[in-house]
Amino acid sequence: MSLAGVVLAAGRSARMGSPKALLDFLGLPFIVRIMEALEALEVKARVVVLGPDGPRIQPVLAGHDCMIVENPEPETGPIASLRAALRALQPLQPSAVLVWPVDLPHVRVTTVERILETHRRTRASAVVPTFAERRGHPVIWGSALFGDLLESPEATRQGARAVLHKHDKEVVAVPVDDPAVIDELNTPEDYERLVREWNRDIY
Repeated sequence: MSLAGVVLAAGRSARMGSPKALLDFLGLPFIVRIMEALEALEVKARVVVLGPDGPRIQPVLAGHDCMIVENPEPETGPIASLRAALRALQPLQPSAVLVWPVDLPHVRVTTVERILETHRRTRASAVVPTFAERRGHPVIWGSALFGDLLESPEATRQGARAVLHKHDKEVVAVPVDDPAVIDELNTPEDYERLVREWNRDIY
């Protein structure tokens, strides 16, 4: 088993007011846009982590081959979702996981291709895209770090970034010309900005 894709979509989207996974981006729900990108990138094993809005989100995934995992404690943050995905993937023993937050459907496929190519070339413990010298998402985690992601108290308290910090010398940063990797879509105003910017680019 090689690399698996993990889509984190368990958050409550409290500030947005509706599930981010179901927001429209270029005619498709965020989560479907990301699934189609993973399919285009030929990431064969795909895991979607859902939370309280799972019953509303699952129907839009019909027709997309993926393993659906529930995070019963979304209030503990993305690390709980990542841990749920890693546990679900243990029987497949992936060499790495590409972790893609559901609120970044606008990251370009070419950007992810570059991250994947860097991982294939370097086999680094982690590969992280950067824009304007800031680290972003999606991130590739190699299996060497799965143990820390699953078990370390620092990750429990501070999230996956604590594992990146601990293994900083093993992390490969990939500068990309794609501001989406550091974007944050948390509020209706953020979403309106995204739609406005993409409509301007298209038309």
